[in-house]
Amino acid sequence: MNFDTLYVNPNGRTAKADYIPALIVLVAAIAFFAFVVTGRTAHFCMLVLMYPTFVLLARRLNDMGYSRWLALLPLALQLSGFGIILDYFSMGSTLDTALPWLALVVSGAFGIWASIK
Repeated sequence: MNFDTLYVNPNGRTAKADYIPALIVLVAAIAFFAFVVTGRTAHFCMLVLMYPTFVLLARRLNDMGYSRWLALLPLALQLSGFGIILDYFSMGSTLDTALPWLALVVSGAFGIWASIK
């Protein structure tokens, strides 16, 4: 598989053997921007990486026999978490603290689920 197939084109399927190395690359890139790069540059780069992450998960879900639109759940939580972190909106102090962590847990659970099944 090539870059376009894995990260750009949401149509089609991605087998587990191709999904796991591609996911490791994305997680490493996100970790780099989360822990090494700081400020708005890091946030922007992580936001840009949401599209290839969505495409990879959507293709894997399609291969598993599920609708690729199921990948919108972690994407919506991630976008909400970024909105709170970047102070675009607030949902109250409790949700402002919990939602980014919930997005991380749900996204991780989807990634592990797609890796195992």
